[in-house]
Amino acid sequence: MRQPIVVPTGYSKESAQQGFGTSAKPFQLQLTRLIGIGCALVALIGIGVLCGWFFDIPFLTDVRPGLAFMKINVACAVIVASISVWLLHTQPQGSAWFRLARCLAVLLVALGGLTMSEYLFGLHLGIDIPFSLEAQSAHPGRMALATSFNWVLLGLALLTLKARRSRLAACAHWLVVPPLLVSGLSALGYAYGVSALYVASAYSLTAAHTAVSFLVLSLCVLAADSTHGFVSIAISDTSGGIVMRRLLPTIPIMIFVLGLVRLKGQELGLYDTQFGSALMVLMSTAFCVVAVAWTATTLHKVDLIRQLTEAENLSLNAGLESRVRERTHELSQVSSQLRLVNGTLELLSNQDGLTGLANRRRFDAHLGEQISVARRHGRPLALVLCDVDSFKAYNDRYGHLAGDECLKLIAAALRSCCRRPADMAARYGGEEFALILPETELSDAIQVAEAAKDAVMRLGIAHESSPTAPYVSISGGIAALIHHGHISAAQLITDADRCLYQAKHLGRNRTVAAEAELERATA
Repeated sequence: MRQPIVVPTGYSKESAQQGFGTSAKPFQLQLTRLIGIGCALVALIGIGVLCGWFFDIPFLTDVRPGLAFMKINVACAVIVASISVWLLHTQPQGSAWFRLARCLAVLLVALGGLTMSEYLFGLHLGIDIPFSLEAQSAHPGRMALATSFNWVLLGLALLTLKARRSRLAACAHWLVVPPLLVSGLSALGYAYGVSALYVASAYSLTAAHTAVSFLVLSLCVLAADSTHGFVSIAISDTSGGIVMRRLLPTIPIMIFVLGLVRLKGQELGLYDTQFGSALMVLMSTAFCVVAVAWTATTLHKVDLIRQLTEAENLSLNAGLESRVRERTHELSQVSSQLRLVNGTLELLSNQDGLTGLANRRRFDAHLGEQISVARRHGRPLALVLCDVDSFKAYNDRYGHLAGDECLKLIAAALRSCCRRPADMAARYGGEEFALILPETELSDAIQVAEAAKDAVMRLGIAHESSPTAPYVSISGGIAALIHHGHISAAQLITDADRCLYQAKHLGRNRTVAAEAELERATA
């Protein structure tokens, strides 16, 4: 059986994102603020170095006597790079400011590339900027080889940052990795007093504030594009994003701080090298365990909330599916009822309420259809109009209720004379009835009409007021459409009605037939 999902007390979906710091949106806002602060800090460093050179303030150029100083061209490049990063981060693609940022990146690539060519090929291109002749002789203005290498890669990263092609835009995050590592090593060298990290051939004369500037600029470039690279994962609401937001900013900083604390304690004589190493390992391990456990606890709680949400969604979906099935069943029942009602309405609209025969509306439609079929295929068609003899006298004698019963019996007798599926018996109006006989010649129609007349006589309905016979009788008029005839429905009814009138005139209780002549029908 599936185990129930237990959520810690006081924990909710909102706390999963807010109380435990796992929400991506606040982190993205923090990145935006940090980019602004980083660019401003780097720009201030560059401006401060320029002021130090022009106003002869050594503290601003080399931080501490004996350390490497930042060159004027490096200070200018630092300012240019900070402006380029800020514009690329804040301005929309295609704008004039965005294009200006690209141009500044080209300047950085050109500066770093030309300086590297001076080192590699022994050139003197005149791009080194000394502050004075004395400075030139004592401290040449050419930037370090590592610095020029960093400017080339950082400038290329700014050129590809937020490019329209995804693959090209992703390159920016990889191009800043070497400057980030080089500047990180130089910063560690200055922090821990390991001169080999910044005065060796690969890092010779790299100033402390130059290393810090490269470190901050590289981090700003990584954070500026949130749609590619590591930042796209860090700002996501996935487990990987939570891990990156928790561990990446904290573990490197804390290990750096712990190493610095260990070093200072050893310098102060609080412990020897062996104890300091053991203490460093112990503190680093403890911190990593706490950080991992803290992150794992958060991920566990977030997963519980997600499972709870999934369970709620499944429950809601099951409820919705059940309601849909119920609604579908109800709609099916309603649809069946509507079909039944529509069938009943259609039957009522086409059926005579008293006799159950087709009514006049259905008679007109069926006669028109059968005439069209007869014309199309050259088939015969016959129409019989019947009228109950002296029916008014019957009603006067026996009453209208008896008259209705008489009409019902006559209708049943006429219906029994319809042998074919297309034959139709209809109530034409009042005491008048009609028989539509498709594919029936005139001679066959006469036989059907005579059979109908005899069927009514066999009913034996007494009619003492009839001048014709002691029983109820009918008279009929027959009209037939000959082969290839083009007579209309109205003309066919007129011919049948005329024959019915002749039957009445000749004494009733008989049938009279006539063909619809083609010549007259087409005239």
